[in-house]
Amino acid sequence: MMRHVFSVHYVYALPMLGLAIVCLWLWLTGVSIRELFAYAALTVSGYLRPRPDPVAEHTLRGAFADLDKKLASILGDRTPYNTFDR
Repeated sequence: MMRHVFSVHYVYALPMLGLAIVCLWLWLTGVSIRELFAYAALTVSGYLRPRPDPVAEHTLRGAFADLDKKLASILGDRTPYNTFDR
């Protein structure tokens, strides 16, 4: 059997070796990997999202309140229509 021309020994260990070098470099520079992952998780989950602009939030809430009032006046006092009672 012939080996493939481009086969290299230990090619599957190269990504792990690269990850080990990056982790070692981060550790030597003083970066805490645990804190880095915790910060990333909080950022993705939305807990570290900045608060919206108060003026924009107030304007948007007022617009939705106005839309709600207009929609309530258009619809009036309607009872839900049940299609199963036919």
